Amino acid sequence: MTFGPWGEAALGAREVLARATRRSAAEWRDAVSAGVTDPAAPFRLGDLSRAQWFLWAGANLAARERAGRDAPLGEVLPSRALVIGTLAADLYLGYATLEERGRWLPGTVRQEDWELAHRRGSGRLLDAAEALGGTLIKAGQFASSRPDLLPAAYIEELSSLQDRVPPQPADVIEAAVARELGRPVEEVFSSFDREPVAAASIAQVHRATLRDGRAVAVKVQYPGIPALIEADLEALESVFDAIARLEPDVRLRPIADYLRWTLPLELDFEREARAMAGLRRALGHRADVVVPGAVEGMATRRLLVMDFVEGIRISDREAIVAAGMDPGEVAQRLNDAFAEGLFRRGVLHADPHPGNLLVQPGPNGPRLVLLDHGLTMDLEPSFVATLGETVGAMREGDMEALTRSLGETGLPVGPETDVETLLGVVGVLLGGGREEARPELGELGRGLGSSVGDLPPRLLLVGRAIGLLDGITRALDPDLDVLEIVGRHTGRS
Repeated sequence: MTFGPWGEAALGAREVLARATRRSAAEWRDAVSAGVTDPAAPFRLGDLSRAQWFLWAGANLAARERAGRDAPLGEVLPSRALVIGTLAADLYLGYATLEERGRWLPGTVRQEDWELAHRRGSGRLLDAAEALGGTLIKAGQFASSRPDLLPAAYIEELSSLQDRVPPQPADVIEAAVARELGRPVEEVFSSFDREPVAAASIAQVHRATLRDGRAVAVKVQYPGIPALIEADLEALESVFDAIARLEPDVRLRPIADYLRWTLPLELDFEREARAMAGLRRALGHRADVVVPGAVEGMATRRLLVMDFVEGIRISDREAIVAAGMDPGEVAQRLNDAFAEGLFRRGVLHADPHPGNLLVQPGPNGPRLVLLDHGLTMDLEPSFVATLGETVGAMREGDMEALTRSLGETGLPVGPETDVETLLGVVGVLLGGGREEARPELGELGRGLGSSVGDLPPRLLLVGRAIGLLDGITRALDPDLDVLEIVGRHTGRS
């Protein structure tokens, strides 16, 4: 692809540097507000000076990567790895310095210094993910759902990550579509909008019209994206393994393992078409659920053509009300549809973030539109039954049954597990806690991590999906009894 000096790649590089400028100023303000007269102040300013050097080194590397996205793929990959490596060195040195100084000069390290390090590190990670996009965004999104891996500041900061990137030029996309279909775009479509309706880390979506007049959405994978993802994963794995050798208690490898498991699913659009068809069959009897249908013969591993369906973004409460719909009823139908899909039909839409959920006014109330099925999957009946038992144990407060059912899902728990920690975190993981997030959640999470080790991938996907649904439900109807709805579908109401 080719961009002029004021094209999107150049503008993206300028935004990286502008973000670094804002971050630099915020870090200086944080350091000053933490105190300039106490014994830790000189060391704190020294920490900040070192961190600022890394900030600008990483920002310049990231800006070069963004500006160089018109270069051949092989020339871009090394700079991405350098950005990741620079970020890792920055974070590791920051924490290692505090730890060593606290050991030898305990009066120079206070709780405020650790909090500054957490805020600084989470901000750096957020900026790097937004600059590089792709795998880094998905890693950050996953990490934000794992309080057993990162401090609370990271969970809060990374939860704002959105999987969107600047779109690629229409000529590049049309060439990719033609390559996948084996025919020129104009032979297949009577119209093809050059501006995308969505652009994410793996693919972008364009509206088009087939020759028979059918309105469709064309989802096409970016050329070369599998190689880019593989390079990012290798860089992340190298960094995580190096950190694990230096600090065995820091467990970051589960992030890479999760991405290794889920990204191949998202990269296979033929699999997505089958998953979409399976969900349509599972929920086809519901008049309040719309799942787009794939166009027969127009799905490849890198291309998916499906019905174009419009609606109001589910997080836009004002627009929902303006359209004459009750947000509480939307929330109720959302949770009922997902509970039925999971517990009665054994199928899970594992990525229900607000961008993938739309709402339409229907003759009998709101209708939900479920989009993006890269992580939609069937679950084994035995696993679903065990999840139902877990929900029942949580509702009844039966810790013995909870431990037993979680063990059956693949979670390595036993008599030595800290049950209070387990109950607290799993309550959040599986939607059992309706209270506001507590500041001690990070500590509870890390207790879970040390008690039970790595969480099974299927349980992670279920937990992440329920966590996303929980956030949407709180915004629409914070008083809704979600566990009562789930109980109706598990036979435990």
